[in-house]
Amino acid sequence: MVQQQRSEAFVEQIARKNGNLETSEDVKLAAAKLYGQGIPRRTIAKAMAEYLCPNSTARTREQLLATARKKLRTWEMQKSFRDLVWNHAVVALDMDSPAILAGVSRSAKRGRVDAARLALEVTGRHTKDEQAVTNVTVQIANVPRPEK
Repeated sequence: MVQQQRSEAFVEQIARKNGNLETSEDVKLAAAKLYGQGIPRRTIAKAMAEYLCPNSTARTREQLLATARKKLRTWEMQKSFRDLVWNHAVVALDMDSPAILAGVSRSAKRGRVDAARLALEVTGRHTKDEQAVTNVTVQIANVPRPEK
């Protein structure tokens, strides 16, 4: 319920910003932003049904929602739409980077070796073993044998 209210508010915000979602591309972009935030198809269809199917002849709200979900499923099959969703999801993930690094830090402090190693690699304080291989030659010459 909360997610649906969030998505409906988001759609209204986009509509006000863009002067209503008049073109199919505006609607597609708004849907991609919602998908990128992790909102499910069902919720997006409820929030955007009138925008997704502006000329629908559906008699009931359920028929309108079914048509909206079908249109979203069709868009999901298009690579260009999935690319839009990906771009918005990557932006959201990038904005969460400080929180992610703070979580890695907490895990490292609790003793998780893999988290500590990742944190040190990210900060440049540690390199993987494969990268730090150095040849060392030890020469022992002119050393007298110990006496018994």
